[in-house]
Amino acid sequence: TALLLPQAAYPVPAILTLPDAGPEPAPAALLLHGTASHKDEVGGLYRRLAAALAQRGIASLRIDFAGTGDSPVDYTHYTLSSAGRDAATALAALRAHGRIDGSRLAVVGFSQGGLIAQQVVLADPQLRALATWSTMAVDGVGAFADFFARYHDEAQANGHATVGFDWRGPLPFSLQWFEELRAQRTLSAMRDWPGPILAVAGLDDRTVPAQQSVDLVGQSAHPASRAVLLAGADHVFNVLAPEDREPTAHAQLLAITADWLAERLGPANPRSPAPSE
Repeated sequence: TALLLPQAAYPVPAILTLPDAGPEPAPAALLLHGTASHKDEVGGLYRRLAAALAQRGIASLRIDFAGTGDSPVDYTHYTLSSAGRDAATALAALRAHGRIDGSRLAVVGFSQGGLIAQQVVLADPQLRALATWSTMAVDGVGAFADFFARYHDEAQANGHATVGFDWRGPLPFSLQWFEELRAQRTLSAMRDWPGPILAVAGLDDRTVPAQQSVDLVGQSAHPASRAVLLAGADHVFNVLAPEDREPTAHAQLLAITADWLAERLGPANPRSPAPSE
C-alpha cells in the first residue's frame, strides 16, 4: 500500500507491506535507504526484503527521505536530523496501524541509512532490533572524509554543495548535513543501546569499509548480535554486477536478514503468506 505520511515540514512517501492476515497483529520493520537512493533501494533490494519478511509473517514500511524517490521537496531538506524525524513519523504510523504489533518493531538501514538507523534506535529504546547493510559506523565524517574535503567549502560558500552521481542526477547537499555529520558521535553512543544488532557487509566494499560493521557489533553486549561479512560482495552486494561475479551475495543478504529478524521479532503468522502492498 502506497502511503503519504503527514508531518509538519513535508509528507513522507512510504510503502507498507503486510503479510496475510493472521490471528495476531504482525511485528514490523522500518527500512531506511542510503545516500541518494530511494525506498525500493538499488536493484529493488528493499522491495525484495519486504517480500521476504512478509513470507515470515513480518510487515514492513519503507520510506523516501527528503529529496529522494517520491518526496515532494528537494534534497536541501535532507539532514541527519530530518531523516530522524522522517523515521520517527514512520514508526508512529506503524504503531498506530491496527494490524501491527507496535511492541515488536525493528529498523533496517543501508549505508548512510544504517547510520540513521543507529540514531533511530538510540532515540527510541522500545525498538527490538537493528539490522544494517554496508553501514557507516563511526564518530564524525568516517567514510565521507574524502567527500567532506571535496564539497564542504562549496557548502559553506553557497549553503549547499551540488554533488553528481553516476547513477542519477546531481543533488544539493546542505551545509547543515555536513555540519551534523561532522558533529555526530553515534558509534560511541551505541555502547548504551541494549538491543541486538545484525551488521552485514561485503568484504569487497570499496565505499564503506566492512570493518565499520564489525566495529558496530563490537559496541553491543547482546548475545544475538553478530557481524556477517560476505566474501566477494561489494557495497551493494553485487546486485548490479554481472551474474558471473558472486551472484548469490544479494540473495544471501536477504535470507540472512529476514531470518534474523524473524528470530528477533517472532512471526505473527508463519504460514509463508504472499505480501500485500
